[in-house]
Amino acid sequence: MSLQYLRVFRHIDEIARCGSIRKAAEALFLTPSALDRRLQDLEAELGAPLFERHARGMRLTSAGEIFLLHVRAQRADFERVRAEIEQLKGLQRGSVSVVASQALVHTVLPQVIQQFNGQHPGITFTVTVADHAVVIQALREFQADLGIVYHAPAAADILPLFSVDQALCTVMAADHPLAALPRVSMADCLAYPAALPDRSLGGRIVLDQFFARSSLKPNVTMESNSFEMLRNFVRGTTAVTFQIPLGAPLTAARDGVVARPITDRKLERSTLVVAQLKGRPLPAPAARFAESLREALVQP
Repeated sequence: MSLQYLRVFRHIDEIARCGSIRKAAEALFLTPSALDRRLQDLEAELGAPLFERHARGMRLTSAGEIFLLHVRAQRADFERVRAEIEQLKGLQRGSVSVVASQALVHTVLPQVIQQFNGQHPGITFTVTVADHAVVIQALREFQADLGIVYHAPAAADILPLFSVDQALCTVMAADHPLAALPRVSMADCLAYPAALPDRSLGGRIVLDQFFARSSLKPNVTMESNSFEMLRNFVRGTTAVTFQIPLGAPLTAARDGVVARPITDRKLERSTLVVAQLKGRPLPAPAARFAESLREALVQP
């Protein structure tokens, strides 16, 4: 594939991202007329319009959606090839894109990236935090090399590289009455107001399954799609929230909050999964980083 076509692919991708010829042209350092002419030439070659033109901008047609998926697949494969060539130089250059559940972004993921970047300073990272449905979709659309998600839905086109067993723990203020206990029951937790992750997050699915089977019901004082918001809220109240141990270490208080394991056997254990799109060869930096994650997360 010629570099000229790769440039055209980038142009189409940018128009789709921006939803505007003018904004895409600015990002690509082209004039809007030149970019529009290249788009029209490509549409003429394909024999179908790729975008619908509206007063408010550009929207992909059905043909455009098919072509954009092809564009992203080709660009991803080109990045893999380039990364493999760079690997011959000892991973001196390259990039890794990760879409991750919030569970890891507070501690583990930044630490592993810092360590990896110390060993390979030429490798850059793009990290997007998203809920589990968005993580899976990002892999399918070639928006990410690796996806990290808790309680991932089964999908035939997603290949788990490895998984880590994780049971939910409860998180509370460091001076909370339950913080004096080494472990707690769900009844202990629900004697206090509950700040719950919302239904876009995998942990909430696990909690709802428990509540459906139990006579215990939470007194919900807050719901949020942000673990950071939930942690900040419980720090100043008697409320409790829930997270996985990898995101809320059990060993000591951190930033004014502490985590405790939950003893209830009916509370389902689930897994944190590191995955990729099935059939897509990973670029060398992403494959190496996945191994670094495995070393950090999987207990020997």
